[in-house]
Amino acid sequence: MNPENRLDRNEKGDRSMPRTQRKAYLPDLERLEAKQPLGGGLVSVHGSGVPGAVVSKSNPKVSAEAVQHKPDYGYLVYRITNPNPYNGKLVPPFGHVLVQTAQPVPGQTYNILQIAVRNGTARTFTASSNFQVRFPGDPTTFPILTGNQTWAPGQDFMFYVLTKKYYPLPSQAHSGFDFSLDGARSVGIPGPSGIFLRVKYNPATINKVLDYVVQFGPGAQGGKGIKFGLPDTAIYEFVSSRTNRNDFSGYF
Repeated sequence: MNPENRLDRNEKGDRSMPRTQRKAYLPDLERLEAKQPLGGGLVSVHGSGVPGAVVSKSNPKVSAEAVQHKPDYGYLVYRITNPNPYNGKLVPPFGHVLVQTAQPVPGQTYNILQIAVRNGTARTFTASSNFQVRFPGDPTTFPILTGNQTWAPGQDFMFYVLTKKYYPLPSQAHSGFDFSLDGARSVGIPGPSGIFLRVKYNPATINKVLDYVVQFGPGAQGGKGIKFGLPDTAIYEFVSSRTNRNDFSGYF
């Protein structure tokens, strides 16, 4: 038989050569609501609108509702993802807040983990505003403003810890400084830009060193990163939680 004719007959449905039958593959659809975030163990959710809500694999419905609930009071921080000469302008001297119970020892060498947070509102805050901050692993919550200190519009505060560790947080993706600003809680994550290594602690000069780290440290690309809009993971701003934003940093 001519091979060409044979091919034509098979294409037209000739049954002299049985074809292999394929079973249709119909995958089941997985509901997205049932999926859990990576590393999602038991995490308490505060200020979520669900009192005592706990994120757990056994109760994903409560978890989703709690995490998605944004408070309509207080202030939340968000990361300035692409700084430029306008939104990333950092003008010292900054306010400095050490967020740790253990006090550094003069003459000792430490690594600095920090973020800079700007007041993005038109309001000046005082100690009576009761702004607070804490750091994971430290049981103490620290007031951001004390005495006659103020936080003016456009002013940057630097929050930092001095540590012997390279990066004293369990994750660069979801661990950071825990802020409570007028009752609304959110997290400022330093990320890789927030670390500055091997600084000898001197109480008389530490504030100038901190100002330098924010402006010209490796996270700021020696200052060129902010100028040219390169990513810096350690520059934040806070605004009213009622602001229509979808990039608030880990509110809970």
